[in-house]
Amino acid sequence: MHVPLTKQRLKVAEIPIIRQRLSSSQGERCAICQLPIGPRPVLDHDHSSGLVRGVLHSGCNAVLGKIENSFKRYGVPSLHPFLNGLSAYLYKHATDQTGLFHPTHKTDDEKRVRRNTLARKARASKKD
Repeated sequence: MHVPLTKQRLKVAEIPIIRQRLSSSQGERCAICQLPIGPRPVLDHDHSSGLVRGVLHSGCNAVLGKIENSFKRYGVPSLHPFLNGLSAYLYKHATDQTGLFHPTHKTDDEKRVRRNTLARKARASKKD
């Protein structure tokens, strides 16, 4: 993609054109997850600098915005090292590394049993 030598502010009417141009240059794929972009891509921009970065799925853009707007609030000192480490951490733990379950975790079967128990109690209380 062509990188301009000078920065310019887009007009709102230019967004669809730029969004389509970026989408094409990205091979019609989301710049984050690399899945096909689909019919409603979002033009992403850096909220600090205002610079347009690429085209994303709306969900990828929403999650990115939440992370960028709140990481300092949670005591994460620097976003880039966190995100680089996050990817490696999640890949590593995609397979069991500890053999331990967190005490608050419920399996799908445990959740189903709980729902059914509550539903039975609710039905029984309506009969009274």
